Amino acid sequence: MLETYYRTKRTLADFRRGPLGPHFDGFADYLTKGGYCYELVMNTLGRCCAFNYFLVEQGITSCQSISSSLIGPFLTVCLPDSQNIRNHPSKMNVTNALKKLFAYLIEAGVIQPEIEKPVVKPYSWMMEPYLKYLREDCERAEVTIGRTRKKLIPFLDGLGKQVYRKPMKSLKAIAIEEYVKKHLKDSRSNIQFLASTLRGFLRFCASRKYTTADLSGVIPTIPSYRLASLPQGIEETTLQRILRAVSRDTPTGFRDYAILLVMMAYGIRGKQAAELLLEDINWERSTIRIRAMKGGKEVMLPLLESVGEAILSYLRHRPENSLRQIFLSTKAPFRPLTSLGIGLRIRTYMSKAGAKMPGGGSRVLRHSWAIRALAQDNPMKAIADVLGHRCLDTTFIYAKADLKTLRQVVTPWVGVKS
Repeated sequence: MLETYYRTKRTLADFRRGPLGPHFDGFADYLTKGGYCYELVMNTLGRCCAFNYFLVEQGITSCQSISSSLIGPFLTVCLPDSQNIRNHPSKMNVTNALKKLFAYLIEAGVIQPEIEKPVVKPYSWMMEPYLKYLREDCERAEVTIGRTRKKLIPFLDGLGKQVYRKPMKSLKAIAIEEYVKKHLKDSRSNIQFLASTLRGFLRFCASRKYTTADLSGVIPTIPSYRLASLPQGIEETTLQRILRAVSRDTPTGFRDYAILLVMMAYGIRGKQAAELLLEDINWERSTIRIRAMKGGKEVMLPLLESVGEAILSYLRHRPENSLRQIFLSTKAPFRPLTSLGIGLRIRTYMSKAGAKMPGGGSRVLRHSWAIRALAQDNPMKAIADVLGHRCLDTTFIYAKADLKTLRQVVTPWVGVKS
């Protein structure tokens, strides 16, 4: 397989020697089947060949002695001027090439995947059981557990030596108050999530006798009114401008246009669009299945002609692989898009179309669909069914934005006589 990219005997001989020599043909085939372009395969193989030469110089003769810990010393030797620059392009390119090499060697069974040793902190003895409690007893999503960990780490780091078992027993309310005040001074972002995270953690500590008293009451309750704000929507003309901002002459354009049309047509979340599978579309019956999220329900909806045509146009340019997700990245390695990636794409096209909305992203398209449906006198139950809501109360939030109906209940203003 190497002969596809290299012809001279001297170059091929350089590839064939050393501990990685027997595996470069398979690696070249792995990159080719992965959809990488000719130039990128050449560059990747060349950088990995230099790494193989470095291994020879270090006296390494077996792949069993190869680990990712060798990447740092290799970069120091081949790119000495880049060591003090964090995001140096050459260093990043070499690192990415070696990551592909290690991924192939692990997949081929040449080396074993490295098991990362968990970092033990002075407070791990209480934080890890709490995260396990959230995962197993509370059945929290991994995303939520990850956010909780990120919020707890600076809090526990700020407590210093008090996080050890004996000092934790005598933790005082003043230490918690000082942290909350400092956070409010430095950043007020997402204060509600911080407050609920700390309260839950402190209640857990009290229940497990990590602290002598339940200090959760020290954390102030942040008022939050469920129907205090209006859902933000986009007008029909602006939605059309966003669609026109997509250039439909590339695989990326075909994909993004199909994503936007699906989300505008059904008001689905970005994560639901990311999780759409090929089998979720029944072409014979002209239906599309939207999977349940956030405790909602799965719905089966008619496949609109314009949506079906947009998806078919994209599928003609979709990379050929065994993945079942409909929407994939258009560059190798071809992976399913995430809800974050979809949200970023939507913001990009909103910016191109001059549609400025607070937050932006997929949530605005969902709100826009619900507001339009209300304006067209669709029953609330029908809207709830399409959105996948189990409870009508969840859907009633959009009634605040139904200005057409609200105008009908406005009481005439009685002028004050002088």
